[in-house]
Amino acid sequence: MIKSIGFAGALAAFLLAPACTDLTEVPQSSITPDHFYRNETEAVGGLASVYASLRDFANGYYEGTEVSTDEIIVPTRGTDWYDNGKWLDLHHMTWTGNSPGTLGNINDAWNQLFNGVARANVVLDAMQSVSFATKPGIVAELRVLRALYYYALQDLFGGVPIVCSEKANPTCSGIAIEARARNTRAEVFNFIESELIAARPDLPATWSASMNGRMTQGAVDAILASLYLNAQVFTGTVTTAGLQKGTARWQDAVTVSDRILNSGNYSLATDASVACTQGPGCGWRSNFRADNGNSKENILTVKYLNQPGLGLHFVMESLHYNQYSGGSTPWNGFSTLAETYRAFDPADERRQIFLAGPQVNQVTGLPVTDRAGNPLYFDSTIVDDTKAAENIGVRIVKWPVDPNHLDENNGNDYALFRLAEIYLIKAEALNELSPGNGPAAVALINTVRDRVFSPAKPLATTLTQQQIRDAILQERLFELTDEAKRRQDLIRMDQYITRVWAFKSTAALTQPYRVLMPIPDIQLGTNPKLVQNAGY
Repeated sequence: MIKSIGFAGALAAFLLAPACTDLTEVPQSSITPDHFYRNETEAVGGLASVYASLRDFANGYYEGTEVSTDEIIVPTRGTDWYDNGKWLDLHHMTWTGNSPGTLGNINDAWNQLFNGVARANVVLDAMQSVSFATKPGIVAELRVLRALYYYALQDLFGGVPIVCSEKANPTCSGIAIEARARNTRAEVFNFIESELIAARPDLPATWSASMNGRMTQGAVDAILASLYLNAQVFTGTVTTAGLQKGTARWQDAVTVSDRILNSGNYSLATDASVACTQGPGCGWRSNFRADNGNSKENILTVKYLNQPGLGLHFVMESLHYNQYSGGSTPWNGFSTLAETYRAFDPADERRQIFLAGPQVNQVTGLPVTDRAGNPLYFDSTIVDDTKAAENIGVRIVKWPVDPNHLDENNGNDYALFRLAEIYLIKAEALNELSPGNGPAAVALINTVRDRVFSPAKPLATTLTQQQIRDAILQERLFELTDEAKRRQDLIRMDQYITRVWAFKSTAALTQPYRVLMPIPDIQLGTNPKLVQNAGY
């Protein structure tokens, strides 16, 4: 939600409207792009609708990237959370083109992300026939938003159809609703990169506080940094034998990371640097609290409000039924694995995102009981994810309860990119460029670590190149848990298939093609020009 009156109002209207999930349908309306987007006010309203689709990053995309790793598991609890087996399907990595996880979460991701693309295309196409002073900036925002949706689509599915406006770009295939074949993953990569580079000069370095959440040059650089970090994966090809990597772009990752690090527009959140309105411990945790719009570390966020239908629901997915006060009952679902929880150093402030052991109400702070009246105690060990008790599993509360929440609606913004990740991206790229860059890479990692340990626990500068790789993978787990990065990290470091975690299917360990999700069968049926990913 962009916090200005006109923009916020337009965005709220689109957030409350139902999303279009069937791209084969032609919406019927007396309001069409040809005679609606006539001036700046109407263009900003259209732009708001494209920003609104960012909220879906916390839905299908988040679920597919998190639950399919060792970060999150959703056990079946009696009659709760079975949902036709889709959560077990995702975590066990047993998905097929028509399995529960695919027809649920993965198909949701496909529809939601392409909905964002479609919204951007409609407004971009209409922009070609109007003229006003701020048009170049609005067009740039739309192009970056569309590139971000395509970034997520190729991350999950590989090559997908590139659909964009003929009027805006003569190389595009047009936005008319019709069946299209898949572009290669490398072609999608090149499209994303070119769109981001072209749009960047027309964006501001910063926005005023009332426009917090809109695209900036720093946001573009953060997307590019991640794109280049994963370039070998994102430009590679996947067969039944697995991933054949493409060309590395390590130096480009360093270059765009440096643009962010040297911009002076961002800083790591520490107790001394953050103005926090929600009590003590407002350093690292301030990036996730309900007032995290004040954080100078967050580069690109999805905006939420504590208003009906506009709130972030992460705490509701995790907390026990009795751990919340204010008109709604939590859903007691999402947990983490014991091995993941235990990987965190007890002295690490970042371990505070987990709830284990005796529990309290997260609003009142008072002790709570389970449904049987016993003191609530979260047991970290999940013995059977198909029939877990209500207290089984460590819970994640990285985005904690908003003190001013309304029912289940919490006003925490969801971070897509933070400065800490940029430090880690540069560290990894430097280490891959040359073993001689090891000390510089470790120094960057230690910059991230220093603000969460007291006393400090820096890594040794004498680590080998492989030891630094291992340290970065661990550090990204500690820093970025619950931020939809884990699947990407494991794939990039060749551990997504080979890594063993609780309840992962043993068959998945011998199915390297699972580094890509299947195209849902429902999409193949809708568009006969689509071809299924290898192995499915």
